[in-house]
Amino acid sequence: MDAVARHFPAGTRVTRPKGGYFLWVELPDGVDALAVHRAALTRAISVAPGPIFSPQPAFANCLRLNYGHLWDARAEDAVATLGQIIAAAR
Repeated sequence: MDAVARHFPAGTRVTRPKGGYFLWVELPDGVDALAVHRAALTRAISVAPGPIFSPQPAFANCLRLNYGHLWDARAEDAVATLGQIIAAAR
């Protein structure tokens, strides 16, 4: 959560999980999570775009992030790059 706060643009909201190892992230209005997903994949970063979690057209500006891996410089760099991708998608 701290890395998201450091690297994602203003207007990003994160749901604090009560358990598990996923963060639900609401991106600023107008950011297309599917476009962010595609751009992230070109940088070898995998995220789950919100629309895959609903049969209805919903969660268009949401991502699910897995934080169940060891935190290291590579993970920090990936979150920073993801923040840049999101900022550019605005």
